[in-house]
Amino acid sequence: MTRKIESMMNPSASGAATAVDRRSVVLFALTVFVSAYLLFQVQPLISKFILPWFGGSPSVWTAAMLFFQCVLFGGYVYAHLVSHYALPRVQSWLHIALLAGAALLAFFVIPGESLKPSGAEDPIGRILLLLGVSVGLPYFCLATTGPLIQYWYTQVFPGRSAYRLYALSNLGSFLALLSFPYLFEPNFELTRMGHFWTVGFWIFAALCATVTVWMHRLSHRRPIHLAPAPAAPEVSVEPIALRRRISWVALPALASLAFIATTDHVSHNVAPEPRLWIAALGLYLLTFIVTFDHPRWYRRGWVAAAVLITTVLLSGRKEIPDWFGLELDFGVAGMRWSHLIVMFLACLMAHGELYRRRPANPRHLTEFYLWMSFGGACGGLFVALVATNFFADYYEWSLFLLAAIGLGCIVLAQEAAAAGRRLTGVLLAVFLLFGGAVLYWEDPLHWRSASDDEYTETLTHQSRNFYGTVSVAERRYRDDPTKDYRVFFSGQVTHGVQFLDPAKRRQPTTYYSEGSGVGETLRYAMEKKPSLRVAIIGLGAGTLATYARDTDDYDLYEINPQVVEVATRWFDNVPQCRARTKQIILGDARLKMAELPADVRYDVIALDAFSGGSVPIHLLTKEAFDIYRRHLKPDGFIAAHITNAYLNLYPVVKRQAEHLNIGFRNKYQPGQPERRIRHNQYFVMTNDAEYLRRYPSVNRQYFDPNGKLIGTQDPNLPDVPLWTDHFSSLNRIEIDD
Repeated sequence: MTRKIESMMNPSASGAATAVDRRSVVLFALTVFVSAYLLFQVQPLISKFILPWFGGSPSVWTAAMLFFQCVLFGGYVYAHLVSHYALPRVQSWLHIALLAGAALLAFFVIPGESLKPSGAEDPIGRILLLLGVSVGLPYFCLATTGPLIQYWYTQVFPGRSAYRLYALSNLGSFLALLSFPYLFEPNFELTRMGHFWTVGFWIFAALCATVTVWMHRLSHRRPIHLAPAPAAPEVSVEPIALRRRISWVALPALASLAFIATTDHVSHNVAPEPRLWIAALGLYLLTFIVTFDHPRWYRRGWVAAAVLITTVLLSGRKEIPDWFGLELDFGVAGMRWSHLIVMFLACLMAHGELYRRRPANPRHLTEFYLWMSFGGACGGLFVALVATNFFADYYEWSLFLLAAIGLGCIVLAQEAAAAGRRLTGVLLAVFLLFGGAVLYWEDPLHWRSASDDEYTETLTHQSRNFYGTVSVAERRYRDDPTKDYRVFFSGQVTHGVQFLDPAKRRQPTTYYSEGSGVGETLRYAMEKKPSLRVAIIGLGAGTLATYARDTDDYDLYEINPQVVEVATRWFDNVPQCRARTKQIILGDARLKMAELPADVRYDVIALDAFSGGSVPIHLLTKEAFDIYRRHLKPDGFIAAHITNAYLNLYPVVKRQAEHLNIGFRNKYQPGQPERRIRHNQYFVMTNDAEYLRRYPSVNRQYFDPNGKLIGTQDPNLPDVPLWTDHFSSLNRIEIDD
């Protein structure tokens, strides 16, 4: 390598210098690409690994993003301080020491069992601590690479822009997000993927150490300017204005808020989808790739106008077609992608404006990335620490839309001013008009009434915590009070309905009627035994508690304390439960059940935690069903509620039944809207031969408009493997829209 460097330093050796110059660029690019790939490969890997430890809540992803953004900011601080205040040889030795320490700790990227929470800790604080212990230093080391290598690149190749390396790093991040769910997750266990990542980190460390050693050797010879470069344009040495630095923070903060707010809003309030987080993050990264690759890709006037138009169209998707007498149904996929398109355009605008405000002088390169990463972390901090703890709903979605409209108007005003036209007053009016329309249509504080000529509907309760939002609404009919009811929502998913009429108050509704799989199972067990011990995992409105007799014992497991408050304050299924003993066990059901004494056995275990879009996978693994079986009586029942609009869970629980060597049946019940009964599907496991004979499987049937039977659904998918704590994949069980 010494000879190569000497030939590069020798002006007469231009041919050799050109060859080495080309290889040097490849080395820089490869190091940046691999580091970015590993940065975004470990995020879904470690987040999925710890997801079961916190009840499968989608807020785990938000907390994890907060951690990764904050550590990324810390890495950029390191890169800025080292590049500006340390001699080149000190930079080299310090970074080699960091690489060595991170390489040793990379072997422990998968957290050990000793780090599992007990269930009583603050979830966000525990997640941050757990991630810091398991992956903190390796991730910090990766985070330093992008800005530091780009700074070194500007020193080695003066006059060349390093921003394309940043675009390349985001391409690596983008490919990492795509490869995890479609290449690695369906084919490898989490622990094996952790080993792959560790080996990848060691490869990265070798590449980065090579670059570092090279820089160290160069520092002994002369200032770091290697290959003769073409005449560089004049670089401004003027100080950076405070206003410009503020934009370096505010613009990425808006983009980060757009990404997180869209993900949370869609997953909880529109249409959950298992790959939503990866799709949104992939589009977020794509805007970095587009804007930082070359200025020609970002047309600010067109993008700003598109942001204004799509934001208004999305918010007024119901009302605007009514103006023209149209009826438009976007469908689930259309709703998801319409939200993601608005997010993509807003991030494209924010990152495009950020790139336009980049420093021309390489001396400010690491400072630019430092403030940019701080802005990204601010978006995560706002959602994880402010919105989650102080907002009753996902108000950050409406705030993001208003901020996007505001930035769009500012960009259009600047474009108009550059063309010699003053449109400030017009665009201020546009902001007020569009912003007001969005607030009216989004209705974040529920100002608008949902009532009509038939009934009045009021929101009586709403709250939010780490596990999401819960709300209670009442519908009262003007002409028939016997139809009045109260409904419990978790996000937008119904988790219980109770009639307000005393004569109908004890009727089990929604997914829990006597004709449902769990209703038939409980009635059969009650016929056989004068006393039952029942476990219900997932409280909801407590509807299943209405089946209890005064000789039964009911244990109700619930992870979300706000659900417990709603079920006991706004519904009386649990307070009026007739069971001899009843107890609400707060915490993750699997962890709590694992702590039970061996002699605690249930006649019926009802699993009712899978109807939402964010399914707690850890309750569906082999290890979880081993716990259920351990606390199930020999003639007992496991009734899994597998109604889900996005996932076909039948093959998952069928594999578990086969693993346990236990009999099973499937029961689909059509909806009966007049009785507030929704269509539902249960998978019941038992060795009770009489039960299986009396209640054969009932699969969903399809009829034409004339009522003629068209066919019967076969819910099984033969290629779905047994889920374990270290292997599960949603790819094969997703339901097409």
